[in-house]
Parts: sequence; C-alpha cells; structure tokens
Amino acid sequence: MRFAAFLLLLSPVARASAQESLETKLLVTQEGRETGREEFTLRDGRGRGAPGSTLVAVARYPATNPSLKLDATLERTPEFALAKFQLEVEGPGGPTVILAAGSGARLIVRTVAKGSEAGRELPGGPDVVLLDESVYSLYIAVADLATPAGQSLTGVFPRTGRRASFVARREGGGGGAARVTLTGDIKGSLATDSKGRLQRLELLGTGILVTRAPD
Repeated sequence: MRFAAFLLLLSPVARASAQESLETKLLVTQEGRETGREEFTLRDGRGRGAPGSTLVAVARYPATNPSLKLDATLERTPEFALAKFQLEVEGPGGPTVILAAGSGARLIVRTVAKGSEAGRELPGGPDVVLLDESVYSLYIAVADLATPAGQSLTGVFPRTGRRASFVARREGGGGGAARVTLTGDIKGSLATDSKGRLQRLELLGTGILVTRAPD
C-alpha cells in the first residue's frame, strides 16, 4: 500500500511524460547495433512556475516491446543547480522510483521499490551532475557546465550507485550550440544544438554512440 501511495505523489511532469509528445528523438547504438531509443523535451521553467529548466525523457530498451523503460525528469535552477531529479524504472525486477534533490553540499537520494525503501545522503554541490547509464539526454547538464578551460565534475548515477570524476571541456563560448570533450572516468564527446538539446554523444571504451534520430 505504501508503494502505491508513493506513486500517486509523483511529479505531474513525470507522469505526463508518458502521454505528451516529446520533441527530440535519439537513437542508441552499441558497437554499431541499435539497442534502444530515447525521446526528450527540454523546456524553460520548472514546476509551479519557478524559473530554470525542465528536462523530461523516456528511454526504451529495445525500442519495440521494451524489457527496460525509464522515465526521467530533471529540474534545474537558472544557475544550472539541481532542483529536483526523478527516475521511474520499469524492468524485470518490477517498478522502482528514485528521487534526488540538492541541499547545499548534500545530495539526498531516495529509492522506493515494491516492498522496500531506502535513503542515502551523498556529497553534492554545483560540480555534481546526475546521470544514468541508459538516459543519455541527462548529459545536457554536462554541456551546460562545461567551460573552455575544462570544468571538473562528478557524475552520480543514482540507479547503480556509480560515481565518476571527469573534466568537461567546451569548444567556443557559453550558451547555444556546443561541442564538449570528456576526459577522466568518463571519456568521449558530446554535441548540442543552438537550443541546448543533445545531438550526439559518444562514450569511448563502451562502444555507445547516441545520435539524433531522423525526423
């Protein structure tokens, strides 16, 4: 009963993601073979009219009759700080919901699954980005924080508990279209368009390539 009640309290933005038409589509391949598809929308503003941005994403593996489906919502302040993160996972092990929020130098993560509930407090701060091994539009946050000199970041993967230290180096100035090189625990490159939406992501050493799908 507690799990069902918790699901009813989920963000309306996340619940609506399964119904709305998401504007950008991504093709996910590994070693040249398609493994899944992702769709996302990046828009101005947050819940209750607060300033900032909201990313809503849905990823399916495989794209047809998926055995793994993930719905993610990431809300950030105008300064790109974490305001709210929510990840709903439907897989062979049943549904799981992960919530995270930042509070100064702390990151509070709560995981709720059928029959279990757990909370964690992790080091946070402006250099922490929340990522997932299967929701690649979250790398938009990396592009926003990258600098020409190279910005040191820590990637936290709430679903698996992984932490990764890396440097994001941006070509050109801030804002708009960008190309970013990643070095450290995460190696590769990513590119965004003039609206800040992910166009391409390559993760070296994994064989993973994410590209904008044809309209």
